[in-house]
Amino acid sequence: MAIFATEQDIYIRQGDTGNVVFTGLPKDKSYLVYQSVYNPETNKIIKEIQATQFDQTTGEALFLYDETLSNSLRVGEWEYGLKICASDGSEDTVLPETQIVDGAIVNSPAPKFTVDYKYVEGE
Repeated sequence: MAIFATEQDIYIRQGDTGNVVFTGLPKDKSYLVYQSVYNPETNKIIKEIQATQFDQTTGEALFLYDETLSNSLRVGEWEYGLKICASDGSEDTVLPETQIVDGAIVNSPAPKFTVDYKYVEGE
């Protein structure tokens, strides 16, 4: 497994598999949770995936990265975002975080998503 999460940043090698769990999400509704890999230079979403599961009792979302997904990601230094969507039509981007501080909107830096080259083909 060569998928690692440190603080908020994620590192993956093409062709590898693994899981990433996001914690601390709101528990007030049964959400669909989405993660996008984002190119900040072009302001475009490279790939978007839906969480394999969301546990409303714990506020945890599980994302499974299979071989097909990791192979489809372009090598590079990207960013990622996380959004929660409810059946009532509400959608909220939770990463990167945006807050109002002393009456001013403050955008936190987006977390990094690094995709590295495949080194071994395997089966």
